[in-house]
Amino acid sequence: MIFILFIIFLVGFFLSWNLITNKKWSNIIGISFGLLIIISIGLMIGNYHNHLGMEKKTTTQTTSFTSVNDQANMLLYKKIGQTNNKVVIYKKNKQQKKPTVTPAVDTTNEIKQGGTSNQLVTKKQDWVYKNSFYKVFFMFAQKESFIKRTNTFHVKSGYMVFTPEQAKAFGQAMKQQAAQMKKSQQNPQAQQQTAASGKQFVTAKMQQAMAENPKMSQADQAKLQKKAMSDFKAQMQAKVQKQTEQKAMDQALKVK
Repeated sequence: MIFILFIIFLVGFFLSWNLITNKKWSNIIGISFGLLIIISIGLMIGNYHNHLGMEKKTTTQTTSFTSVNDQANMLLYKKIGQTNNKVVIYKKNKQQKKPTVTPAVDTTNEIKQGGTSNQLVTKKQDWVYKNSFYKVFFMFAQKESFIKRTNTFHVKSGYMVFTPEQAKAFGQAMKQQAAQMKKSQQNPQAQQQTAASGKQFVTAKMQQAMAENPKMSQADQAKLQKKAMSDFKAQMQAKVQKQTEQKAMDQALKVK
């Protein structure tokens, strides 16, 4: 609308000096239109340079994300040049095949570890018109526009945060550690220790169960013994996996 008014004022200014024969009225009307032209130009400049009629609006959106790696809980990031900013590489869900990369322009990406769940909090700031009047008034002038975005990744405990180079090193270290762990498990002394620990674990479980139910049948005892051994093996596998990942992660984090 401001452009339309500007054209009307401009035409009025021209006509007032050329068509009105009464010099007094010609001067009054011409000066009035001239002032209106100056005001409209000032409003347009104010809108373009100082966002006159506009305000900053911040919207917050919270979404979930998952690991970028199918085999390990992992979030990747890559620094941008010499700045402290970074882009983050992640997946929105497990079905997503190609990872998502956060924008780098006018966007700040932060990573906070130790959360209870994976949450991405996005705060987006835009220039918007204060109301419909300003939006119509400056219709052909400044458009509503994006200012900046802040992505905060709240990463669940147990997730590894790597650069792509560190992730590659982690994969290589995992293979090396797994091979070393397998070799150590084949050691007769290590096998004896594991067998002894398993026997102690099963015995403790059986003693606890018999104390709670002294009349337990032989069949139930056999089932319980089998389950206890299965639980022990699962715990041992989880322990070995955790140790392997920790050693591999320590090696990977040395990569800059």
